[in-house]
Amino acid sequence: MTQLRQLGLLNREGMKACNEGKTDDALFQLIQADRLAKSMNSRLHEAKVRNNIGLVHQVSGKEEEALACFRLAALFAVEGAGEGNALHKTIVRNLTRLESVRPAGAV
Repeated sequence: MTQLRQLGLLNREGMKACNEGKTDDALFQLIQADRLAKSMNSRLHEAKVRNNIGLVHQVSGKEEEALACFRLAALFAVEGAGEGNALHKTIVRNLTRLESVRPAGAV
């Protein structure tokens, strides 16, 4: 199996686990995918996986971790394909949505 195919499988399985409420399993799969994306030096893949890790943290109620993931994913998306690409827009939407529901004064 190629690295790219393995990365896609880990990412899909991670999000499937998240959708089934298995957030620990989801994080395990997605962290493996993140390590693989890093080893491939693919900022866009890192951005996508990091965004998905942020979604899992958000579902788990870990807003600070989710925000950190979304911010890092946005940076990676810009580094990989420039500002305003489709992935970057999705990540910024996730980040903005989470920031808008946080109480005033929250860090």
